[in-house]
Amino acid sequence: MLALYVAALLFSPTAIAQEWLSDLHSNIRPINITGLPYYFYRWTGSYYNGSTTIRIEPTEFEENTDKDTKVSEPVEVTYENSILAIVKSNTYVEGHNELIFSLRYWANNLNITPVHDNADGPINSIQNIDSIDMNRSPQPTGAAPPYWQLESTHGSGTSYSFSGQRNSTVLQSLKFNCSQCLSSDEFRGSIVNPPRRNVNPLNVTSFPFVSGQFNNRSASLRISGTFVGGDRPGGNRENNVHLGGPITISFLGEIDELRSDTLLSSRNGTPLWNRTLGYTKQLYGNTAASMWTGNLACWACILAAVAAFWNL
Repeated sequence: MLALYVAALLFSPTAIAQEWLSDLHSNIRPINITGLPYYFYRWTGSYYNGSTTIRIEPTEFEENTDKDTKVSEPVEVTYENSILAIVKSNTYVEGHNELIFSLRYWANNLNITPVHDNADGPINSIQNIDSIDMNRSPQPTGAAPPYWQLESTHGSGTSYSFSGQRNSTVLQSLKFNCSQCLSSDEFRGSIVNPPRRNVNPLNVTSFPFVSGQFNNRSASLRISGTFVGGDRPGGNRENNVHLGGPITISFLGEIDELRSDTLLSSRNGTPLWNRTLGYTKQLYGNTAASMWTGNLACWACILAAVAAFWNL
């Protein structure tokens, strides 16, 4: 019986590989991509390299609060190292959107190269704004609903756009360094939702909003809302620097062709990708299909030797 199974492996390795890769509900790429940092590029879709700019227009808090905005000029921080991922949704997740976006940005002095067995990367130092809890398995269990409710539209050719608002379950956290904020400490806070109680020191009346456009060449993203936060030096709270007001987060970038799948035209607003990376191509050199064939043939030879040894 084992010999028959070995024979099947020897004559149809590619078919077996393709059957293993044919789950259309999942958005996870195969784990056979040599040299791919999976903590950035784990999902089928498009990846764009660019810059992210955070801009806050300081606003005075209401007088009946214990906060006092000590920053009067607009705050603007730019991160030249940014990756925007716009990828396929995992349709195993209940209430999934038609796409997922993930904006990641980090300081210039951060070494993002992980050790060879670290699939998650230096996640504590990279800032993430994700439309959903990014899944690490093909069929995530107990996954939370998306943080952002999105609608996407297909334009001409392979161009798409999307927009939507943050839901009420989880606030979007944010942290950054601000040289113009009278403090050398890291600023932390949230892009807030309209409060459920009467306490509303910045008169927030709407949920954070996001919009974006993307194609096979470039992408842009814009998030708007109200930021509430400040530095966290510890000690005497009277010395804290509070900061609140309208915020915009903008990304502009160009496609990373090497690590992206090709966008296709769609008959509706759901983006389509030709799943190639990990399926029919590798990052460098050999195609994925030939690698799979070689690997399976190797294992088949090993199994055949075992079968012959035991006369199976």
